[in-house]
Amino acid sequence: MQGTLNGFELELSSQTFTAQVRDMPNTKGLRALRERLRGSWFVYWRGGRAFGLPLVPKPEQDFGEPVELTFEDHPQLVAARINDVLPEKFPNYRAFRRRPFTFLGKRNEIVALSKNNLSGMPDVLDQFKIWPRFELDARLVELREGETFIGVFVRAGTRWEIKATLGELKNEGVDLKGLYVVRRNPQPGERRLVGRIGDLVNHRVELSESFDEIGAIDADEIWIEGSRASFARCLKHLLGKRYQEFEGERDRQETRFLTGPATDKLLEKMGSYLRDASSFELTPGLHCSVGERIRVENADGYKTVVSATPVEYCFDAARTKRSQYPWSGIERYGPFSRDTFPKKSPHILVLFPDTVQGPVETFLQALRDGVNPGGGRSRYSGGFANTFGLTNPRFTLHKIPWLGNRHKDVADAYERSAEDFLAEADSPPDAAIVVILDEHAHLPDPMNPYLRSKAVLLVGGVPVQEIRVSTMRKPAKSLQFILQNIAVALYAKMNGTPWTVDHDLTISDELVIGMGTAELSGSRFDERKRFVGITTVFRGDGNYLLGNLSKECRYDDYPKVLKASTTSILREIKERNGWRPNDTVRLVFHAQKPLKKVEVADIVADCVEEVGEEQVVEFAFLTVSLDHPFLLLDTSQKGMSAGGGRWKGAYVPERGIIAQLGRYTRLLCANGPSMIKKANAPLPKPLLIHLHPRSDYRDLTYLSEQALKFTSLSWRSMLPAKEPVTIHYSEEIAKLLARLRTVPEWSPATLNAKLRASRWFL
Repeated sequence: MQGTLNGFELELSSQTFTAQVRDMPNTKGLRALRERLRGSWFVYWRGGRAFGLPLVPKPEQDFGEPVELTFEDHPQLVAARINDVLPEKFPNYRAFRRRPFTFLGKRNEIVALSKNNLSGMPDVLDQFKIWPRFELDARLVELREGETFIGVFVRAGTRWEIKATLGELKNEGVDLKGLYVVRRNPQPGERRLVGRIGDLVNHRVELSESFDEIGAIDADEIWIEGSRASFARCLKHLLGKRYQEFEGERDRQETRFLTGPATDKLLEKMGSYLRDASSFELTPGLHCSVGERIRVENADGYKTVVSATPVEYCFDAARTKRSQYPWSGIERYGPFSRDTFPKKSPHILVLFPDTVQGPVETFLQALRDGVNPGGGRSRYSGGFANTFGLTNPRFTLHKIPWLGNRHKDVADAYERSAEDFLAEADSPPDAAIVVILDEHAHLPDPMNPYLRSKAVLLVGGVPVQEIRVSTMRKPAKSLQFILQNIAVALYAKMNGTPWTVDHDLTISDELVIGMGTAELSGSRFDERKRFVGITTVFRGDGNYLLGNLSKECRYDDYPKVLKASTTSILREIKERNGWRPNDTVRLVFHAQKPLKKVEVADIVADCVEEVGEEQVVEFAFLTVSLDHPFLLLDTSQKGMSAGGGRWKGAYVPERGIIAQLGRYTRLLCANGPSMIKKANAPLPKPLLIHLHPRSDYRDLTYLSEQALKFTSLSWRSMLPAKEPVTIHYSEEIAKLLARLRTVPEWSPATLNAKLRASRWFL
């Protein structure tokens, strides 16, 4: 691999510099201090002290006590000052965010490029803009232990803007209700986001929700927020049948701007500009200059880059039945839990509108018995029963009376049908399939028939699988792959384990625990948000054990609720797995970016110490995230054929590449060239894995490889997930909880009782 990062090494003129320091126990008053000293001092706070770097040779007032500092001891201070000075190197570009420095390109506006390639598009499209967005961020890097330096990293993206006035859009017939609006020219200290449109009356926008109790605002003061959702709402109406044509061209233009080769070209151009600029003065006597691209390579016996062993899928407890591909393994060996699955003859409810009974019956036959696409080997030949070792699975068809009732509330019809079935059944089914007409699939959550029926069935302890009519009607060549995904998800929802991974357990017990959070306010303007902690527990080989939701709580109560919930789960696992005194137990926690100012790792570490006081506990807490500025390019990777003379995956590192970024930090490539689906797809972002310093198990290569294996444990499809399922499942649970909260009388209590072992959220 010829690896480079998307950044440049910064070279300091000196390893020592002069600063002043004063005690400051907390950050209260820090903003006012910075404003008062603006232009004379750069102020940085860390660990109860405020540091001041003079910006002029002799400031008029002192900041604190003079000190001589070294870069080795205070690298964060130097990196923060570099981020502060970066905007000065781009005087012709206005920063719409200073930290990290973010600005918009002045050329290659994507909507205009798309319109130029499509004839007959309306002029109103000129009021919609998608600008290239560039971000520069100075970060600490330690590719080899003990050799820390600062790199400035470059990332490209897009910014979406709608410049059409609200009056123009209303005159064109666009439904504005519910769209978010932002101020055109926010003043210092003023929020950009204003509120949500209730109505537009006489050039006055009445807001249904807002910050700062604003009930209405003049239409000339605001724009529609430039989000993907707003674009879709407006352009679907304005472009009509040509919307999908425009979307296809927009996607081609946007992804072409973000591919591996395009990213490499941008970096060459940006690096040349930065090197030609004068050196950065950070403080009198300390400058920095921009060096070459940061290379990621092994040298002098030190391994900065390692390649994980390819993941193999396992289909028996002894892990002797293995396959490189999940579906071929299931076809050959059956699912992992074939011999222990308790529902050999499952009962599956099928809820569907009576207007599509024919397609539903045809689809169910294909699901149960298999499908033959003709012209080659079937990818779903055995059917659900034979492939998963089931005996006479029973599908009960329950019709929703829709013919002649199309004027009625579709969500009510689905909800009543689900309630009626459960009320009349001797026992609840093991799972349900809910069939949705395409015109109902995108209804708002309170009116969505799938969501309303799902809520009823979940309360009854029945996990639910959705399918749209257009999906059922796919030709056999496409349907065979869809059936694979549905069969695996349905089996997992009934507490089955389709497969695990090749992870050799070397200690008494190893658990991997996902920690997530769901915000349940349902509004961007609710200052009194409520939270639920989400926990998923797996054995080290990926065998799913249980999921748990904490009780709802306010932000201030979250740490206390999290501790109680985590302690309870660990005690349950301790008893369930039979931990004995002096057993060695390894607990690996995966978390996304935690709530601000909530020290999740410390809370979890305290719980581990309390529950595992009789055991020898090895503890590791990892944050696993895609929210970071780093990219990894392999310039030796030329890509793979995408057909038609096109190529995909150029410069994309192979799946399983692990690169050291810091002493406690690794980049993990969970994607790879063979997983790229289309030509001109964006360069995939690696996972950023950071080990909390309080961890006492610190083998980051082992932990990174384990995270990679957990990306292969998603039972939503045959392809690995972008993130480990410890994180991925928490995300899916959070999304569904937020949506289900809009359903009247919904309660998640059942999820901690009847559905703890079910992957109901798939």
